[in-house]
Amino acid sequence: MKQYFLAERLKYRHTSMNVITVMMPLITVLLAAWLTHTFFAVDSYNWWYMGLYPGYIGILCSMIGGKDKRKKNHTIWSLPCSMGKIWDAKILVGAVVSGISVLCVVLLTVLIGKGMEWAFHMEYIVSPSIGMQILAGIVMWVTTLWQIPFCLFLSQKMGTFLMLLIHVGSYSVITVIVSLKSWFALFPGAITARLMCPILGVLPNGLLLQPGQVTYSPELAGMNNLLIGIPAALIWFFLLWWGSRTWFERQVSSR
Repeated sequence: MKQYFLAERLKYRHTSMNVITVMMPLITVLLAAWLTHTFFAVDSYNWWYMGLYPGYIGILCSMIGGKDKRKKNHTIWSLPCSMGKIWDAKILVGAVVSGISVLCVVLLTVLIGKGMEWAFHMEYIVSPSIGMQILAGIVMWVTTLWQIPFCLFLSQKMGTFLMLLIHVGSYSVITVIVSLKSWFALFPGAITARLMCPILGVLPNGLLLQPGQVTYSPELAGMNNLLIGIPAALIWFFLLWWGSRTWFERQVSSR
């Protein structure tokens, strides 16, 4: 499997993948620092997982799947290799690179936040501890892994534009609503937003998790949501991985 992963990763060495993996988190964090000031940390993360991250995953998966798709996958279907392992390698590359992007968000948010405190004597209205920000990054990455096989499959079936339209569109419209429901785990896109509520103290709509705020309810503040959300997100990830892998292997056998 290591050889498959390294071979897949090598394909993107001279692409813009590494650039967007650093630049999109950097832009998100700098915008939050410039526009929100005393709400900087929570808005930095909220803007990332609610807005830019789904788009980033879509673009990332279009790069991973698009290089072979432009040649109608003939370059890999003709190889004496396991098609299932090739698909696994694509998903693993997406998981590793997306993890780097989340790490960038956490590091930049912590460093720029501390820099603003020191340089401008900034006093934040709400500021999660470094430990909670690290936890937020880990949970954010784990609960969004399902997006990789999902977007890879859609990009193979529909192309980049429709995949982005479906993924980002449905994510932005449905997530805010479903993440507030008791059955949030049934829609994978709602899990991350729900779990960030107790970790970062911010609602999916960007407001603080406080009584009196629109959409606030005491259930959103419970850390027991993690015991439901994380296993559910991993189940969604493995189901989508298995389903998309089976589909990809059948493309070869049907030819």
